[in-house]
Amino acid sequence: MSTPISDRPKPPAPECPGNQVGPCRSCQHHTHRYGLGGNPLCVLCTRELEAWRAAQK
Repeated sequence: MSTPISDRPKPPAPECPGNQVGPCRSCQHHTHRYGLGGNPLCVLCTRELEAWRAAQK
C-alpha cells in the first residue's frame, strides 16, 4: 500500500457494539472487526487494498 499510515486521516469510528471492535490489521485503528459484517481491515485500508488489486489487473 502506497500511503504511509502516519500521513492518512483516521478512519471513521466503527458503528457496531463495542464487543465487535478490534484493531485494523494494517493501521491498528479501531474498526468493526468481529461478528456479522466484521472485517480485519478498516474502511481506508480496504479501499487502498481494492485500488491496489484493481491496478494489478
